[in-house]
Amino acid sequence: MKQLLSLFLVLSLTACAAGPHASTKQTVLAAEESYTAPAQKAEHDPDARPPLEPTLPSPKPASPEASPPDASSPEPPTLAETEEALPSQRVVDPSRPMVALTFDDGPHAEYTDQILDILEEHQTVATFFEVAVNLHRDPDAVRRAVDMGCEIGSHSYRHADLGKMSQEAIQADLAAADELFTQVLGQAPTLLRPPYGSINQALKTSSGRALVTWSIDTEDWLNRNTEKIVSSVQNFGNLDGQVILLHSIYDTTVEATRILVPWLLEQGYQLVTVSELLTLRFRQEVQANHLYGYSLFRWQVPPLAETPVTPEAPEVLSAEPVSKAPIKVKLVLRETVPGESVRTELLGKDLLSLQARRL
Repeated sequence: MKQLLSLFLVLSLTACAAGPHASTKQTVLAAEESYTAPAQKAEHDPDARPPLEPTLPSPKPASPEASPPDASSPEPPTLAETEEALPSQRVVDPSRPMVALTFDDGPHAEYTDQILDILEEHQTVATFFEVAVNLHRDPDAVRRAVDMGCEIGSHSYRHADLGKMSQEAIQADLAAADELFTQVLGQAPTLLRPPYGSINQALKTSSGRALVTWSIDTEDWLNRNTEKIVSSVQNFGNLDGQVILLHSIYDTTVEATRILVPWLLEQGYQLVTVSELLTLRFRQEVQANHLYGYSLFRWQVPPLAETPVTPEAPEVLSAEPVSKAPIKVKLVLRETVPGESVRTELLGKDLLSLQARRL
C-alpha cells in the first residue's frame, strides 16, 4: 500500500512539472500566428494592414482659400505671357517717315511665300499688284498676304498694255480680272497698277479704280542682280513717301527684299501699304479714277506731322532772336517722266512751305 501511494505521488509531481512548459509553448505559437497572419494578408489588401504607429485623429478639411495649390494644375498665365500670346498689332506713326514696298506680276508659286516670310519675320507689310491669270499658281499665298495685313491690287487680267486699248477692251480686261480676284479673295481690288505704267485718258477716267504707279524703279526685272537692286534703293537718298517697284517672280528680288526690309527699318522708315501711305503720309483720300503717280510720290511729299509737345518734355525755346534775313532758294526744273515736267503751282507750294518754315 505504501508503495502504491509513493508511485502515485511521483506521477503527480511529474505531470505538474511538465504542464507549464507545454502551455507556454502553445501561447508563444499562438502569439506568432496572431501577428503574422494579418501581415501576410496586408500585402494584397492595404485596408487590412495593421497600424505601425498609434492612430491619429483625422485633420479637419482646410477651407478652399487656405488650401495649397495643386502641383499638378498649371500655373495661371502672367500678364506678360498673355500679351505675348495675343496677336501683335502694327501701329503706324504719322510723325515718322514711311515707305511702300510694292511687288508686281505675281503670285509666284515659290517666291511670294518667301517674301511674305520676310515681311512676317519683321512684322511689316507690302502691297502686291497681282496678275489675275497668275492667281491659280498660289491662291493661298494671296490669302495669306491679306491675313497679314498686306494689300492686294490688280495688275490687269493678263498683263496687257491697257494704255493702248479702247475703253471697251479695258473694261473687259478689268472685269475678267475682277472675277478671278473675287473667286480667291471674295472681292475685287480697288487699286490698279497698269502694266508698264501705261495709261490713257479712257483708263484714267473710267476704270473705276485708283491708279497707282511708283517713284523708284529698281529694274529688278532687267538686271536680275541682288546687289544692284539693293543699291538702287540704298543710294536713292531720302526715301520718305516713296513707292518702290519690285517684282515677286525673281529669286534675286527675294534676296534683295531680305536685305532691304531690315535695312529700311534700321534707317527709321515704316513699311506701309500704298493706301496707308496715301492716307497717313500724304493725307489724301484714295479715290477711284484718280492717278497717284511719280510726281506725287517724288515731289509732293508733305512735311511730317508734328508730334505734340507733352508737359513732361516741354519745348526749349532759344533766347536768341531768330534771324529773318531773306534766304536764297535755287529752283531747278527737271524732267520727271518723258513729256512731263514739274508744274509751276507745285513750285509755288514749295516756296510757301520754305517761307513758313523760315518764319
